[in-house]
Amino acid sequence: MLIPLFGIHPPEKAYRKALKCLKKDGKLYLLHVLDDASTRSVRYMTELGEVSEVVKSFQRAQRDLRKGETEEFVEEAEEETEKGVSMETKFVKGAPVEEVLKAIEEYSIDRVVLEQLRQKKDRILLGDELDILRKKAPCQVITVP
Repeated sequence: MLIPLFGIHPPEKAYRKALKCLKKDGKLYLLHVLDDASTRSVRYMTELGEVSEVVKSFQRAQRDLRKGETEEFVEEAEEETEKGVSMETKFVKGAPVEEVLKAIEEYSIDRVVLEQLRQKKDRILLGDELDILRKKAPCQVITVP
């Protein structure tokens, strides 16, 4: 089972739903996708190149913030995870839908659990992509409100 993480907020509802659905000896993957779209817009708007220290600094700060939030969530989640269920966290950089589809294939995922996007800006930026994921995924995709 796979839970993709797209933003800063941990998907607590998706995690709880996944635990209910996961069988003993099952494996849960938390896939944190670091979308580089925001740094692309910084490069474009400021005409800075990929090697610019400003862009690199922005990317590092963004990555560190998201990793810190995710690691804190994972630590708490591992304490709650039932015996017989293992959990693995992966960090990838790229387009959210493409990275989730790659992970589905790579880890032989049979179910993806998504948490409904809370922030309006997230729904605007990722809403269509999540619809594409639901259509393209070769497995069941569950959305938790």
